[in-house]
Amino acid sequence: MEQLGIEPSLLLAQIINFSIIMFVLSKVLYKPILSMLEKRKLEITEGLELTEKMRKEDEKMQEKRRAYNEASRKDAKFLMENAKKDALEQERLILADAHKEAERILVKAREEADAQYLRMAARVKSEAVTLAVEMTKQLTSQILSAKDQQTLINKHIQKLKTLHA
Repeated sequence: MEQLGIEPSLLLAQIINFSIIMFVLSKVLYKPILSMLEKRKLEITEGLELTEKMRKEDEKMQEKRRAYNEASRKDAKFLMENAKKDALEQERLILADAHKEAERILVKAREEADAQYLRMAARVKSEAVTLAVEMTKQLTSQILSAKDQQTLINKHIQKLKTLHA
């Protein structure tokens, strides 16, 4: 071996040194590194499991949210339809009340107009009688005596009263 340039004593020393370094490294560094790597592997596995669990819970929450939103939309649609129905019913009732009120006002106006007409007619008749009496007085004062005038006036007043009533 010496011919190859290898000295057996140095080779033996290097093999012993290598064995000592391997022993020290395996005891001091290799086992702690392996245990640290194993711990890290467990943490990563737990993290992945937790992530998967969170993803599943998120999916459940998304599904619940979708269901809640759908239910909310249905409720809102139902409420809107009911509100429209109620509004239409209120509109119908208000219009019916307005028509009734308008009819009542028309009836009252007709009654008032009829009463006004009757008052005016009575007034016109009264004034016509007064005017007729005055005209008769003037015409008869020129033709008849005072006594004849009074008799004629009383006779015509009685006639007018029967017509008036």
